[in-house]
Amino acid sequence: MKRESIDWLTVVAIAAIAISINVGFHEGVHALTCVAVGSDLQEYSALYAECQSATAWQEKIVAGSAPVANLLLGTVLWLVLLRVRDLAPRLRFFLWLLMLMNWLYGAGYWILSGIANIGDWAKVIEGWEPHWLLRVGMAIFGVLVYALFTWQSFQLFGRMMGGNGAEQTSRANKLGFISYVTAAAVVLLAGLFSPYGPLGLPAVAGFMAAAGSLSPLVWMMRWFKVGALAQPGWGPLEIRRSWSWVAVAVVVVFLYTFVLGQTLYF
Repeated sequence: MKRESIDWLTVVAIAAIAISINVGFHEGVHALTCVAVGSDLQEYSALYAECQSATAWQEKIVAGSAPVANLLLGTVLWLVLLRVRDLAPRLRFFLWLLMLMNWLYGAGYWILSGIANIGDWAKVIEGWEPHWLLRVGMAIFGVLVYALFTWQSFQLFGRMMGGNGAEQTSRANKLGFISYVTAAAVVLLAGLFSPYGPLGLPAVAGFMAAAGSLSPLVWMMRWFKVGALAQPGWGPLEIRRSWSWVAVAVVVVFLYTFVLGQTLYF
């Protein structure tokens, strides 16, 4: 049987655009919320937004806004993918990947803040008591939501993939691995241009967020080996070479890592 085409360069381009939009959107929501609540936006970067708030409630709203926005955007993309089935394969995979990234980033912050007491939601519950109980509850809730979104994402992915058996497993693992490595590399590249340096908190935190939250792209693909997610759907997912996607990726990654990575000051 002829293997369906999965072009690695085009997958890299799609994943690079998706992670740039995902993280840029997350930090952009922080920045816009900062302005909306009357706080002082000082810096907007590829990996962070610096906002000075006059009140604790302003700070909490700014901190909690981006993860919620990620979850909402992911849900909108999920609904689009469920209802529109005549999308080109490359666009279909891009929207699915952007959906997954938004969902896992949004839910991942509950887990991170609950366990390590750092990140966006740690700021939201700062000063609230009983603090330890809120952290435990938030971590448990985050794990449940993260697991639900992961399962929903890969149920949809199983229908998108098409094919069967070893062919499907091979394509799924290739798509997941390339996307994961690309996403981590783009965030790492953005950290290299950060004014705080590649070992500064924004770079380290950004890389850890990408590497941790997006890990299902690697380990979840193994479920295809036991057929847990394999379902008939839209036909085999082919990602053939597209120089248009590659060109767009070069521009988007440059703007995200080099321009936005060096930080916009206000």
